[in-house]
Amino acid sequence: MKTQKISLPSAMTHPRLILGLVLGLMLGLGLGPGASDALAQNFQKPQDRVSRNGQQVEENILLKPDALVDGQYITLGDIFSGIDPTAEDIAVAHAPQPGKQVVLDYRWLYGIAQRNSISWRPRTTADQVTITRASQVITMEEIQEAVQDALTQHGVQRPFAVDLSSENFQIHLPVDAQKRIDITGLDINSRTNRFVASVTTGAQTAQKRTYRISGKYYPLSSVPVLVEPISRGSIIRPDQVEYRDFRTERVPSGAIRDINDVIGKEVIRPTNPNEPLMFRDLTSPILVRRGALVIIRLVTANMSLTARGKALENGSKGDVIRVVNQSSNKTVQVEVVGENDVRALPAMSQ
Repeated sequence: MKTQKISLPSAMTHPRLILGLVLGLMLGLGLGPGASDALAQNFQKPQDRVSRNGQQVEENILLKPDALVDGQYITLGDIFSGIDPTAEDIAVAHAPQPGKQVVLDYRWLYGIAQRNSISWRPRTTADQVTITRASQVITMEEIQEAVQDALTQHGVQRPFAVDLSSENFQIHLPVDAQKRIDITGLDINSRTNRFVASVTTGAQTAQKRTYRISGKYYPLSSVPVLVEPISRGSIIRPDQVEYRDFRTERVPSGAIRDINDVIGKEVIRPTNPNEPLMFRDLTSPILVRRGALVIIRLVTANMSLTARGKALENGSKGDVIRVVNQSSNKTVQVEVVGENDVRALPAMSQ
């Protein structure tokens, strides 16, 4: 008997179609679902997810969206997670400068993966990694302090303030570098108070860098100011005033310079805290008012006498006023020493 060969259409030779036919036949023969599951597992191979170049893509290798690096190089471990631990420290690019960032796009990442046999490929064109280089920061305040010291060494008298032309300037150093700055050059124009400073970091190392920074210094004057609002008519207490530095050019000509000229004075004009005080803003408080009864004191080396009197005029502390001695009904000159308290002068006159 002859055996007839039956040719299957080309579509019927597809592995998945063949698998479906075999599974159907096994179920028809009563072999049960367990046998069909085992057959399906044997048929399916791990190469189901394959990149375009035929390289297997591991599901557990993922892209890190960002990374912070300390050193000079970017490694595979900074970019990918789930790779062979022995490959994590392989350097693939130079890191950005300290404090700077760089963005690695999907094309560059895919090329690095292929060159290093990493089973990863981009899912979208938006795949990228942001690399940030860690740094130590030298602030503007630290630079100003170094420049002030250098100006003092060059003969500029303190106190003074330094104003640098770059308000937001910062210096970023590698994390393993010595955090130190040196003023290696300083050109001063004493007529305009302007200067140009050479600020150097990493002196005597391979990481040495020098920055040219210009600015101006301003002489300061220390004047008393109020530390809180004080209403008109109030007497200023010692805890309500302190010294503060201002640019000399900004201090008004009539400003009070001595704190003793402020304490105990009466406020007669509205004043703002933290601003120079003017003599016209304050006055000596009236301790004795006209018509008030006062105590007259006469103190000598051998005796101390008191008498009652009536003030004929107003007086502040230290003022010499006239009062009437109620015992003798005589007018005498006295010095105001306190509230309704006066001291008889050695030569008393009517």
